[in-house]
Amino acid sequence: NPPSGCRFHPRCPIAEKICSQEIPPLQPLPGNEEHQVACHLV
Repeated sequence: NPPSGCRFHPRCPIAEKICSQEIPPLQPLPGNEEHQVACHLV
């Protein structure tokens, strides 16, 4: 079973409380609009 919130928060070294509570939205990577990232901290 996947964890709640961001699926990577259990192994992310910079995860914060929001990471375990909410799934981050997919958004363009700052400085490179061709790539997308799903992270609250970007």
